[in-house]
Amino acid sequence: MVLSGETIKKLIDQKKITIDPYDEHLVGAVSVDLRLGDQALDPDRGKEIDLHDYHLSLDEFLLANTQEKISLPNNILARIIPRSSLARLGVLVTFDADLLPPNYSGKPILTMKNLSKKPVLLKSGLAVCQLLFEEVDKPVSGYRSRYNHNRPETGKLEV
Repeated sequence: MVLSGETIKKLIDQKKITIDPYDEHLVGAVSVDLRLGDQALDPDRGKEIDLHDYHLSLDEFLLANTQEKISLPNNILARIIPRSSLARLGVLVTFDADLLPPNYSGKPILTMKNLSKKPVLLKSGLAVCQLLFEEVDKPVSGYRSRYNHNRPETGKLEV
């Protein structure tokens, strides 16, 4: 079951879901907007990027984090949904693992790619995606990841 904005606010007030920093104005009818953080990583070049005013070039790929740190209880998951305003400019905001499982804690890492023929200005604080929350039918045990979830990191898949 997808949670309504009213239920999301209630769970945040009860500290069952935490979003830090939290701005109640970012809660919509069934989602919460997340803003672009100030760190990114160009995994092709191994270069860290400052996103305060950054032009994402044609075909450029970045890993970026959100400003918000998210913590979920053992019976709620969240899905990262791109905002259509960036998609209309040709920017894919997430095309990877867009699921934050129960017990997740960290800053969601976004995969970003510019598919347009012109650079797109990215700024720290820009609303880039939304979280859609869903209730799981039973509480689940702990979530473990091989990634830090506080800053962008390159993939750890062994090929």
